[in-house]
Amino acid sequence: MFSKKRFLFITAIALLTFAGRASAGPNANAMLSLDLISEGGPGNQTDDGVTSGTVSGQGTKIAIEVFAKGVTTPLVGLVITFDFDPAILTFSKAENSAFAFVVPEPDSTGTNFASATPVTLPESGFLARAEFTTAVDVTDKAFTLGVKMVTLAQSVALIDEITTTNVISFNEPTIGEFEGMQLHLDTQLETPAIQNNRLTIPEQATGDTIQIQLFVPMSAGKQTYGYEIELDLPGKTFFDHIGSISGTSFTGATLRQTPDRPILSALLISTPAIPENGYLGQIDLQVTNTLESETTLIVKTASMASLSGPQSTLDVSNAVITIADISLPGDFDGDLDVDFADFLAFTGVFGLSSSDANYDARMDLNDDGIINFSDFLVFIGVFGTTHS
Repeated sequence: MFSKKRFLFITAIALLTFAGRASAGPNANAMLSLDLISEGGPGNQTDDGVTSGTVSGQGTKIAIEVFAKGVTTPLVGLVITFDFDPAILTFSKAENSAFAFVVPEPDSTGTNFASATPVTLPESGFLARAEFTTAVDVTDKAFTLGVKMVTLAQSVALIDEITTTNVISFNEPTIGEFEGMQLHLDTQLETPAIQNNRLTIPEQATGDTIQIQLFVPMSAGKQTYGYEIELDLPGKTFFDHIGSISGTSFTGATLRQTPDRPILSALLISTPAIPENGYLGQIDLQVTNTLESETTLIVKTASMASLSGPQSTLDVSNAVITIADISLPGDFDGDLDVDFADFLAFTGVFGLSSSDANYDARMDLNDDGIINFSDFLVFIGVFGTTHS
């Protein structure tokens, strides 16, 4: 007559034998999950959803709990095979007191549990608590710990094999909260169009000022210590007079010239929330050499500082301004639309002829040498148009 211990041993060996030869059982749809136990503690047999952590040193204990939700039948045994790099981790043990017999896997990657009396899992689906130790110094080394397969046995012949992509990640690089957010530009100051990217502006003459507004729409409501923006400008176009920076909350902003290009730095003193439209500030750049068509002004790099976490790199792929030969009749102030400001400029020279001192040929829309009602009719025809 077999002893109970002998029976458990045979059951465990049978489970090992049948693992990998699963039939479609009632637990085929069970869902696995892993939970990291803080500081290698005893655990609580509850899935707290902790799937990442930081660990350092060699010989450091790591403990996790394994769960299977949706197991509908009692189990006579289970096999857990872990997925990890043996050059980084060493499997120590796995335990679940509800199963009377435990056999470590021959290759030390998991454990085989068995019981003479079928075990009903708790509501949490707790399968086991497992311990590992770090085989090398893992300080600042990123690695993962997962489960390759769990075999659930309702009987020796009725087995389900469950896999998962769920892993515990260690020492992952921390990503700043602004990482990858897109920097937007705008040159229309009356109504900031924060969705604008790859802007086109008219040719700029010496002495003109280009005003560029900066937005990060997705940062709205967040707090930051400040930002830094590196501009890539043509030659030394702005070398003699870089300009100024102004903004709503960024009172510590400065614009400095490096040997290669200007860099804008803004330091927040009180760290208020970024406005709803994501507005960061405005750069005024004074042109010292004429900017002709096909010239581009780009933001080369941009970053923002979080209140917690590392510096975030912003997406500047569309932060481009192209100079173009734009001719828009009636756009006297060069802001790419014909609006009330242009109307006021037009009325200011109405009635003048080419012999008058303040005559402006741009407003002589029919080129007859006098700014009169005929030109007014042309202006009314283009009023409200914009450059697209």
